[in-house]
Amino acid sequence: MMRWLDRLNLQPQERRWLLVGIVVLAVVLNYWLVWPYFSEWTEVQQEISRLSGNRTKFIGELSRKFGYELQLKELQLAGAEVLQEDQANRLQATIQSKASEFGVTVGNIRPIASAARTGQTNAFFDEQQMSVEVIAGEVELVNFLHALGLGDSLIRVRDIARLRLDQTQTRLQTTLTVVASYQKKPKTAPATTSASRPTTASRASAATNAAPVPAKK
Repeated sequence: MMRWLDRLNLQPQERRWLLVGIVVLAVVLNYWLVWPYFSEWTEVQQEISRLSGNRTKFIGELSRKFGYELQLKELQLAGAEVLQEDQANRLQATIQSKASEFGVTVGNIRPIASAARTGQTNAFFDEQQMSVEVIAGEVELVNFLHALGLGDSLIRVRDIARLRLDQTQTRLQTTLTVVASYQKKPKTAPATTSASRPTTASRASAATNAAPVPAKK
């Protein structure tokens, strides 16, 4: 820096003014070009933290891929296949059987619109819903609800509505929404036989047989 000033042959006073001008110019350039971006440093740090969190989350999900695949296979194999037309009858029979076992009085049972009609679909299961009116003691009702979803059962109680005392004021009366999932029948692709697709040789043979034979003179 001093060598450059020596080449200019400036007087000491002129050198001081030049240095002051250079400092002022540096301050002005920093004020215009650098300082406005200081506030963005916090946003950059927040973005880095967000991306780092997403990376950790994605790596965690990838590490659980094998477990998800096992769960998928279990869902595909879970439960016995029940014909769709028999699903509602099977669910109603199960409800009545459990109610009889635990001393629960079952009133009106009516089906609710299936998932297929309401637009909710599942790749592996058909869903059946029943509205069930029951009357039972407190202990009997709890045991009945527990038994419906016990073990590997795919039956569950989705909603308990209008829980109240019955007319005798000694038992509970309520309306249950019972849901059951039944394994869908796997779709099989239609088999295509070789007979349905004539080969080039067979088409050529058919064309030859169909061509008229010229009469001999």
